[in-house]
Amino acid sequence: MSDAGPENYRVLHIAQKLPGGVGAYLSEVLSFQREVMGPRRVSAVIPAQERFVLPYLPEASLHLFDDAQRSPRALLRFAAHARTAIMHDRPDIVHLHSSFAGMLRPVIARLPADVRPAVVYCAHGWAFNIRWSNRRRELIAAVERHMSTMTDRVLCISQFEYDCAVQRGLPRDNMAVLHNGVTERVFPGCAAPVPMPRDRINLLFIGRKDRQKGFDIAERAMAMLTDLPVHLHVIGATVVDDEQESQRLPNITHYGWQQREAIWSFVEACDAVLVPSRWEGFGLAAIEALRQGKPVLASNVDALPEVVRDGVTGMLFPAEDPQALAQFIRGLDRQKLAEMGSAGRADFLARFTGERMNRAILDCYRAVLYERALATRLA
Repeated sequence: MSDAGPENYRVLHIAQKLPGGVGAYLSEVLSFQREVMGPRRVSAVIPAQERFVLPYLPEASLHLFDDAQRSPRALLRFAAHARTAIMHDRPDIVHLHSSFAGMLRPVIARLPADVRPAVVYCAHGWAFNIRWSNRRRELIAAVERHMSTMTDRVLCISQFEYDCAVQRGLPRDNMAVLHNGVTERVFPGCAAPVPMPRDRINLLFIGRKDRQKGFDIAERAMAMLTDLPVHLHVIGATVVDDEQESQRLPNITHYGWQQREAIWSFVEACDAVLVPSRWEGFGLAAIEALRQGKPVLASNVDALPEVVRDGVTGMLFPAEDPQALAQFIRGLDRQKLAEMGSAGRADFLARFTGERMNRAILDCYRAVLYERALATRLA
């Protein structure tokens, strides 16, 4: 391994799945770290079939594994592939993204001491906050408590996530809050403009059409609003849940997954971004909207009130209530939305830029390596 100095170290990122928030996060982080640290010091383990999420990364920087399913056999192969990548790259830090990658911590802990890297872990939304049974959630929390002892730093993407972890008994001393961020500038002109008729209010949903993200709630609300000049544009597809056929409503248009450049054009054309999640550790789509001066209409749940300032940068509505959401949409005013969008842009620059997030991650890496070096000297 390298002598750790200012950015004089190697980092290996590991993700078991990419579409959605993890892919967007890695797109920001890997691009920045390759520029600041040098391309040879940053690499990643990602699924081959989801390579399209990170198209700019050269093959030499990637360790691709074949099966991104979550069957026991597939996960064992993933673990073996990740171990091989660590032994090959000899990173100083392994940065694990999401819960299934986090399960690699016992594998890393068993590596020989001379190749064992420091471990930084981000759950990107705690699994014990998913609306499962209390018994299942407590079991997940117990696993996280145990594996936190094999982790040099746990990064929580919101204060809400941090508070939940503390309530579940995870140690405070190796946790830190680090809000997500996205690149300050966008280039919507690089993709074809999205035609959205101006005789109606255009709402945009971006993300997985899974139970967590609450698309079904938005869909049922829109079914009550076919008489209203409002249209919902949907970017995304089902990733986690079994695929369910959407209703064919005249006021909803589905576009599937889109390249990031195209998404910028969709956000540019809409009046507001809709985030009807049932639970949400952060809400990356929200800050992507704020970046482009668009207000966020979000459910009043988990970390979303931390991201969206109600009545200032967006508006909050009751979670899991299609009728309340429909009534909420009926009261929207385009001028008020535009005013909140302007306030949202200012709030984004103050709190959610990718530069701020990426600099904080590098600060975290340096602190972790310093702490390990100090512990080695004192041993």
